[in-house]
Amino acid sequence: MSEKFPAQVYKDKVLEDCFADAKRYFLDAYHKVDLAHAIMLEEQKIITTEELRALLRALGKLDFDAIREKEYDGSFEDLFYLLQRELAANCDPDTAGKLHTARSRNDIDVTIYRLQLRDLTLRLLNSTMELRKVFLDLAAEHHDSLVPAYTHTQPAQPSTLAHMLLAMAENTGRDIRRLQRAFENMNYCPLGSGAITTTGFPISRHRVAELLGFSAPTVNSYGSIASVDYFTEALGTVAGLLVNIGKFVHEFMLMAMVEFDTIRLPDGYVQGSSIMPQKRNPVALEHIRAIGSKALGQTMGVFTAVHNTPFGDINDVEDDLQPLIFNAMRDAERAVGLFAAALRSATFNTDLLRRRAGENFIAVTELADVIVRQENLPFSISHQIVGQSVKAALAEGKGLTYSMVQSAADEILGHELTLSEEQFTDAVCPEKFVSVRTVYGGPAPSETRRALAVERLAEVSDDQWVVSTQGRLEEAAKGLERTVAAKRNGISH
Repeated sequence: MSEKFPAQVYKDKVLEDCFADAKRYFLDAYHKVDLAHAIMLEEQKIITTEELRALLRALGKLDFDAIREKEYDGSFEDLFYLLQRELAANCDPDTAGKLHTARSRNDIDVTIYRLQLRDLTLRLLNSTMELRKVFLDLAAEHHDSLVPAYTHTQPAQPSTLAHMLLAMAENTGRDIRRLQRAFENMNYCPLGSGAITTTGFPISRHRVAELLGFSAPTVNSYGSIASVDYFTEALGTVAGLLVNIGKFVHEFMLMAMVEFDTIRLPDGYVQGSSIMPQKRNPVALEHIRAIGSKALGQTMGVFTAVHNTPFGDINDVEDDLQPLIFNAMRDAERAVGLFAAALRSATFNTDLLRRRAGENFIAVTELADVIVRQENLPFSISHQIVGQSVKAALAEGKGLTYSMVQSAADEILGHELTLSEEQFTDAVCPEKFVSVRTVYGGPAPSETRRALAVERLAEVSDDQWVVSTQGRLEEAAKGLERTVAAKRNGISH
């Protein structure tokens, strides 16, 4: 004998969890969709004004606190059917049933998914912008703070803290722009697409899009239901952001090691040890890395789940998957927000960084360049002279000297260089190394100040974008409230 739906195992393994997730993520979005759809139906004369008022009164009586507390008992399939049942208890059941005219769970679902995702995207965007601001504020303090730059994890050339921090800010700025584009592309309303082919009723998809704060309706109804790039684009952007965050955090983790000792986090972001009294563990950076890695794994899980599913309405991209999308967005925001907070009051050991910028022969690229200019030699020959003199310094356990360079030149060229000892000393000075690199994008303070000014302009522009975008969403929400009140009270809107 076959079991009645829902089978106990299906209830326990699927519907209970999906109901709990829907209550957590979608209750408010469902309500907004119901209100907007009801208003549109009346304005399009698909339902009467009295039916609309009855629906709005019934929707206003819904006890959301009680719904959130409700356990799944199998007497309804999902949150949609529970809300329909509760609505019918608050007004004539036939009138309640008219709310579902010209729509499907399919277009409702993809609409509420977008409503939730756009809010999470804006939260992440705000935190990412705050992180960039921290990078820029720190860069403004350190145009002249020398640091050793590394390639292949080895000391390479002198640079400045501002140069390094501006590189991170520039990366983050691109992440911000990608998040903006992802938001803009997801902010279209699928409501009115029906199951997949719209409806024969004369609905206005533009009106519900307006009431819900979307830029416009989606266009093709088939794609409105079947397409998933509204969230894969967002998650691809998040994945790129998290890769950047992971690389940045790794740098600061190294700098925080006692062996490096070049950054100190505020006391609120470090922990001691239960057994070792001397410990000052940079746990905030560890949590940023761990949470960010978790979020990145979640984005990869989403792509794995959807990459070979049918192009149509399918459960693979719905109830079970959406919470994973939202958790990825939430964890990404946690990591980025914590990173900004931990770095905001961090201090750098600039004296030690300056000293290390003058060690390990890392300024000798400029010496090779000076020899090229002074002697009119090919860079390959100059490179050979400087490389041989560095080997001699290492063999003797000393710093590089003028005589070592001249000996190497005499051996390679058959004569010494016209380079003076004063020119040699100037060429291996890390301050000199940095100051002459005024090329666009270089570390010279004059150039990092120019670059910072450009980034500040981008910061203002992005702030304006967020304020404008959030303002439109807030105004749409208020507009929906005003329209509901007006329609309920019989006032022409």
